[in-house]
This record gives sequence, structure tokens and C-alpha cells, in this order.
Amino acid sequence: MNNNQSESVEDDGREGTFGPYRRDIMKALGAGTAVGLFGGVAAAEEHDEEADDDNEMDDEMDDETIDEDEVDDEVTEQTVHTVRTLITESTNTERPADFFYQPTGLAIEAGDVIKFVFTTPDHTVTSYHPAYGMQRRIPSGVQPFSSPILGWEPHSLPDDIDMPPEPQQNGDGDNGPTPTSWLHAFETPGVYDLECAPHEAFGMAMRVVVGEETETEFETSDPDQLPPPRAGPVEFSRQVLTDPNLEPEAIVEEGRVEWMDLEANQEVDDVDDESDEEVPDEEENDVDDEPEDDENDVDDEMDDDNGANNESS
Repeated sequence: MNNNQSESVEDDGREGTFGPYRRDIMKALGAGTAVGLFGGVAAAEEHDEEADDDNEMDDEMDDETIDEDEVDDEVTEQTVHTVRTLITESTNTERPADFFYQPTGLAIEAGDVIKFVFTTPDHTVTSYHPAYGMQRRIPSGVQPFSSPILGWEPHSLPDDIDMPPEPQQNGDGDNGPTPTSWLHAFETPGVYDLECAPHEAFGMAMRVVVGEETETEFETSDPDQLPPPRAGPVEFSRQVLTDPNLEPEAIVEEGRVEWMDLEANQEVDDVDDESDEEVPDEEENDVDDEPEDDENDVDDEMDDDNGANNESS
């Protein structure tokens, strides 16, 4: 373990409890998975026999991997939530595709762990923080954190592959490439806004609410009230993170908010619905016009009859 990693563990307040924490993570992932720590962040990746022997942290974890059947009465189990990185066809003509975390909003308890599964590749999980040139959008006192750019496990791909295969949107590598997993324990109550560094402009951002603490200094429902980019969220993420369904209170109430629950992804459908409703209105106007025309014809006939009667007189 290098000095930076050691200091990070101390700063995160888990020194002395790291052993039980590591065991819970290994149980969540399954036996044989190596876990490394990066400033309070647990990054989990499956490794083959060619793992780097110089990485002392990985060696230590491999040596201490326990059997899933082992029971430790002193271990407090953490709840592990799964969030997937996804890319799908665009729901908006202004975007080439939809890049998002699923779910996009998640309520958890302090101490819970989120397992980020990189079902599609080339993503990060990055906190908004001044250390990364952005406004702090995590609780005060919490250190910044970010995964590396992750994707599929190299050993799950053919050695001679040239083009990426089609991702399995909800798969774990059974019928395709094996996604890398990355874990983070959320210890401090509050609101956490996260983004994918390569795809933030496309709206790949999410919000995690830990515990019942929903008050923040940064949350707003008006994109114009956000700091300008780069300090504030970039492009479509400004709309995502100010979506009414991602308000902290709404996330706590619902528990989880899916990507398609966001109002931004329902605007196109609303426009189509309004267009459909306009057609009956036009037909009603045509129907209303017909009686007026008939009344005018009757009036004209009455005028003609009156004129004829006057001539006869």
C-alpha cells in the first residue's frame, strides 16, 4: 500500500474497520474477487492469473479472500445497491444517444455501498468537487472521489478482436463481455451528484441521497441558477440534475428514479400527444362552422321571400 492510499483510508475514518468492510464487499461480489482502495473508494475487478505481482494491495486482498460460507459475528453487513452505466437509442432528437446511469436517482442509507456495473464501456463515476474544477455537489467534509475510466474486462474479449461487441444492457457477462465493477461506500448523510467525465455533456449524471438529509446549498430546479460550465454541470446534465423528479425529497419518497422517469425524457411524447389532441379540435370547428353556414342560408332565403312579398304588394 502506498502512502497516498494509506492516508486516504485514515482520512475516510475507516482505519480499524477496514477488515470487516473488505469482507462485506467480497461477499457482495463473490469469492475470488480482488478489491483495491482509492481514497475511501472500493474498486472491484476480477483478475486473471496475470495480475500485477508488484501491486501490494491486490496481493494482500488476494491472500485474505475468505470463503463465502465463513461467518464473522463482528461484521456488520452493508446493503449493496447496483447502478449500471448504459447507452441506448436517443429519446431526444437533440442527442445522438442516451448516456445514463440506471437508476438515475437513488436513496440509500449511511454506510450502504453502490456497486457500479460498467455494462457499457468508457465511463467514470466522478463526484462534483473543486478538486476536479467543479462546484462541490457532495456533502461538506466528504473527500472527492472518482473511478478510472472503466469498461469490460479485457480477458472476456477475444485476443484478436478489433471492434467492440454489442453490449448486453442488463447482463453481467453471461452472453457477452464481462463488465468491470467499481464500488463506493457512502458513509456521510446528504446529497451526492455524480457525473461521467466523458459523457457529462450528454446528460450522464445522477443523484444519490444518503439518509434523510435532503437540504443542500447547491440543489436548484432552475438550470439558470447553476454556476456556468465548467464550475457547474455541462450541457444536458444541467437539465438532468434540475429535473423535478431528481429533487432530493422526490428521490427519498420514491426510493429510486429511472432514467425514463425524468421529465426531460417525456417531452417528445408530450408534444406528440398535444398534436394528436389538436386534430379533434379542428374537426369540432368544422362541425361548428356547418350550422352557421346553414343559418346564413336560411336567413338569405327569408330575405328573398320578404322581398318578393313586398313587390307583390
